[in-house]
Amino acid sequence: MSKTPQPPFPPGVTLVRMLPGLLVTVVAVAALLLVVDLQELRQAFSERDFLTLPIVVVLFLGTVASRAMAWRTSLLEQTSFKDSFFVLNQGYLLNNILPFRLGELGRAFLLGERIGLRFWRVLPTIVLERVFDLGFAAALLFTSLPYVIGAESANSGGVIALLFVLVVFLLLFSMASRPQWALKLVSALTRPWPKLQTWLRELLDQFLQGLSPLRQPPRFLRIAFWMLLTWLFNLAWYYVLMRIFFNQATWLWAAFSIAVASVGVALPSTPSYIGVLEVALVGSLSLLGANENVALAYALVAHVIYFVITGILGIIGFWQQGSSLGAIYKQLLTRSPAK
Repeated sequence: MSKTPQPPFPPGVTLVRMLPGLLVTVVAVAALLLVVDLQELRQAFSERDFLTLPIVVVLFLGTVASRAMAWRTSLLEQTSFKDSFFVLNQGYLLNNILPFRLGELGRAFLLGERIGLRFWRVLPTIVLERVFDLGFAAALLFTSLPYVIGAESANSGGVIALLFVLVVFLLLFSMASRPQWALKLVSALTRPWPKLQTWLRELLDQFLQGLSPLRQPPRFLRIAFWMLLTWLFNLAWYYVLMRIFFNQATWLWAAFSIAVASVGVALPSTPSYIGVLEVALVGSLSLLGANENVALAYALVAHVIYFVITGILGIIGFWQQGSSLGAIYKQLLTRSPAK
């Protein structure tokens, strides 16, 4: 089988690549320290009743389980629910503790190791999932922003985002339905370099196989259903947790804050989106009239829930697979998963 080795990143290059994320995180944390009173933050924690926290945990697990089902459906049921569920959380764990957002690549690599699928066969299913995420986030922003800032013109941002999602879907659908066109284009562009041509055609062929659900409308609708359920669970756990901190919280608060947070975590940052997620949630809730100190308390609890649950499930996944984080990190940086 062919391999496509890549050189490891030298230490200096690794540091340079990490600098943008570090700077964003430092700025985010500094901004929080400027607007938050630590005494009031402690008080915000002490005055809360966390009796409904188990419901939050169950709803969060529903989010992860639904996403695992969507991923399994994209993979044509070539993996079990158990494998897709635990590998999904292994990817979250990688994102939580490793730089460069390696969790998505790690998911494709780890699932390939578990069930024998090639990296480039799994990767497009993750791309498809992320396009769905972008679409749902844009829809939430599109529907909630006008109510938050009181301007109908605010719809334009959501429309642009939704149009972008539509264009990406159409591009992926075109590639899936006319794979020979994509392969011919790559062949034409790389004709002067036969070895490169062979390598790219092999990878593209695997990638196009991963887009096969787009050629099957019933399967595509099942993926859409599971992703919709994922976002409904996501909205629900944010809302139930928000009600612990804000009696006046509404579903609009949850929808708007999730949409803003989805944009926020797309920015470069340190692992686990430290500071960035908190700024996104505090900023969005402040626009809705929430107290910044209470909003930060809520954001910190939400972040800890995500980190702890996905961390525990990710560790279980690595234990089952017999892999170590260090070994996976080295493989992702120094080896091609296309094997």
